[in-house]
Amino acid sequence: MDKQEISINHIALHSRGIPTQVTCAAVDGLGQEVMSSLAQQGLVQSGQTIQLGDLNLGTLSLQRVGDANELRREIARMITQEIATRIGRK
Repeated sequence: MDKQEISINHIALHSRGIPTQVTCAAVDGLGQEVMSSLAQQGLVQSGQTIQLGDLNLGTLSLQRVGDANELRREIARMITQEIATRIGRK
């Protein structure tokens, strides 16, 4: 099976009041979360390569500031939305 590849140079995301340890924990596993989200929405095909360059995701706000899983899901949702926009599928 061919693997998918997504190349992102830099992600800019602003947040306030989220502890450093929560953000570090949220980043762990983020790639898998993004790929899962993209696959569920049919946005990647086997063997597909997507080059995105820089992503500016704006400002992030959460209802539960201390939840790394929620933060990871929200960042993945934002990245998935940006990828869908850039490849022309909303």
